[in-house]
Amino acid sequence: MKTSKREITLDECDSLRDILSAEKALLSAYTEAICASERKEMRTELLSAFSSAAEDVFFLSDLLSARKADRV
Repeated sequence: MKTSKREITLDECDSLRDILSAEKALLSAYTEAICASERKEMRTELLSAFSSAAEDVFFLSDLLSARKADRV
């Protein structure tokens, strides 16, 4: 049996989309954890982490929009 190797490359937009997807999954996990948390201190820390991840999502979305605009 002969196997062939395919060259797989990722461009910048693919990488940004992957990171954006991971950040969105992180937001979802933070949401669940915040709702399940019983201690105020833990909720405060999770809310701070949620806010940071949301800022990353906004930043990545802006970067993707700018890259798409550059291609046109």
